[in-house]
Amino acid sequence: MSDETELPLQATVKVDPGVCRLPSTIQARTDGMLVEFEVLHSDCPQVRNLKKVLKQMEIWDVMKMPYSENTVYLLCGEVLKHSSCPIPMAMVKCAEAAAELALKKTVTVEFVP
Repeated sequence: MSDETELPLQATVKVDPGVCRLPSTIQARTDGMLVEFEVLHSDCPQVRNLKKVLKQMEIWDVMKMPYSENTVYLLCGEVLKHSSCPIPMAMVKCAEAAAELALKKTVTVEFVP
């Protein structure tokens, strides 16, 4: 998924989804206004199929609320089969960091006793 527009800023995230044990690496590239995503690696066939629906989009569509109107969540909802899959959240965080709208800090979800 590449357009003719050069997108010089980038961030890459590795996602360990937990129990499914199908890690992924996702990259977001942006010029601060437009964002495109690339699945660099995934052991998950559903995540690999995201390339069929991903398109270049505006950063504000990536960060849009509510979730039911967020372009990333809508596109992922067409392909991913599990509602708690962390990939959509990881894509949003990655795009925010690439656009320098968030710090590149690790996000953790951890079960506690």
